[in-house]
Amino acid sequence: MEKQEDFIIELKGIKGTTYKVRIRQKCPFTGETIKVSKSFKTRKQAETYKKITLAQILQGTINQNIHGERSLSDLIDEYIGAVGDNFGRSKIGAYKLIKRSNLAKKRIDSLSTQDLIKHGRERQLPKTQTLKDGTIKESPGAGGSTLNAEFSYIGTVLKWAKAEKYSVNENLITESRRALEMNHLIHDGIERSRRPSQEELDQLINYFEVIRPERDIPLGVLARFAVGTGLRLGEIVRLEWKELNEVNKTIWIRDRKDPRQKKGKDSEIALIWQTGYDTYDILMAQKGKHPQLVFPYSADTISSVFPRAVKRLGIENLHFHDLRHEFCSRMVEFGWTIPKIQVNSGHKDLRSMQRYMNMVSKNLHEEKPSGWVALT
Repeated sequence: MEKQEDFIIELKGIKGTTYKVRIRQKCPFTGETIKVSKSFKTRKQAETYKKITLAQILQGTINQNIHGERSLSDLIDEYIGAVGDNFGRSKIGAYKLIKRSNLAKKRIDSLSTQDLIKHGRERQLPKTQTLKDGTIKESPGAGGSTLNAEFSYIGTVLKWAKAEKYSVNENLITESRRALEMNHLIHDGIERSRRPSQEELDQLINYFEVIRPERDIPLGVLARFAVGTGLRLGEIVRLEWKELNEVNKTIWIRDRKDPRQKKGKDSEIALIWQTGYDTYDILMAQKGKHPQLVFPYSADTISSVFPRAVKRLGIENLHFHDLRHEFCSRMVEFGWTIPKIQVNSGHKDLRSMQRYMNMVSKNLHEEKPSGWVALT
């Protein structure tokens, strides 16, 4: 039995009542007759869809896109195939993870805020893994910062799909952000403030160079170089000898991390001594060992070995990336300005440098000169 009322057809069947929106309306801008048909479980959903669609038709913003029946997983594959040549390993890994989720099975023309909330809650659940020896290992679920990045990646795919005439809501992530925050699913991340003491650094360097000198990777050298330059681990292991300027004591860093541009963000940094580690001397000591790369080592291996050494030495909560933070902190203490530090560190905006700006403010006080008199 059908009952039509103002573009909505009420259908009563064995499994209950559904509401089908069926619109045939001419667009006043293009003269094209727009044909829309979509079913919903509740009248409220149908009414909302009808109002939005009619408004879009009258405003000329309706986009009768194609391929709305595609799954998010299929869309991600098409997106990567079209523009993913320059994607980094972490971004590709994030998309692979999203593709394994229940959210990826959803049709792209029906994605909703509720779907995102459900995905976030599923990702927050702890994961269990059975090891070869039969023991069960439990790992924590995704945190708010990780989910924030995942949703941003999904939003990027949807915006690309909209430009390609796919049937998607390209603003879904933006529109859902408040709801995701209220459900405690996303946040900007907790900013680390861990600084290694010089004693801890000396312990680590001694461990890598004296206690475990047989290791193929010179982690003691890499630790010194990281504190002395402020470079990310990925940038260190990509350094090439051809980029070194021995006259100026500088080296070019290619394709530095940037949220908007993955390739071509290059900068030349000074190999300085002000942190206590002379990075030019450290680098020159490697000369002749390898023909192309200065440090031809695996970032994954370093990221695995470093925390094990930290744990063995009883050092708490120290990551290799904290050495980059230590560089910035030492340069503030040395007297460098924030923009000058950014040349080496590669930070893109002042927000990411806020912690160091706070350090600067603490050092602005100077002793009053003798004979100083307050203005009246």
